[in-house]
Amino acid sequence: MNTNGKIMITTFKIKELKNDFIGSLILGSLLVAVIYFFDLSFIFCNILDSLGTILTISITLAGFLITSLTILFVFPENNRIKFIRLHQTYKYIFHAFTVSIALFVILAILSFVFKILMPYVPAFLVFLLIILFIWAMVSLFRCLWLLKKMIDVYFYKPEEIQNENP
Repeated sequence: MNTNGKIMITTFKIKELKNDFIGSLILGSLLVAVIYFFDLSFIFCNILDSLGTILTISITLAGFLITSLTILFVFPENNRIKFIRLHQTYKYIFHAFTVSIALFVILAILSFVFKILMPYVPAFLVFLLIILFIWAMVSLFRCLWLLKKMIDVYFYKPEEIQNENP
């Protein structure tokens, strides 16, 4: 098995990332069901009309996530960061960012292909795009949360030190 296959299998063993996928699948399916139930098919036309925007946003967010991942890897060392890097779950941060970047790149590729083949895109592929978009956004928020936590750990000051230095 190649390295990419191992990363994907390991990624779906991570409870939070698996829950993100399942939650996105459920939310996306509910959204599609609501679109069908209430005959809101114009939404599909709006999505197809917005493929260029989706492509641009996807590439931009993939670049942002690559930059964020780079920042995480070049954090200056202190005792707290050194402890986190030695912890067995540190590699899961990399997996979360990798999945998110991959989702946005796939979303960009699909948007580009759908834009070219717009008249021939079947409805089920638009459903796939909706679910993929939701999953990518959930994954983005997971990465932002991880980035915030790492920054909080880096700049953490205990209460007694904060009270002494106003």
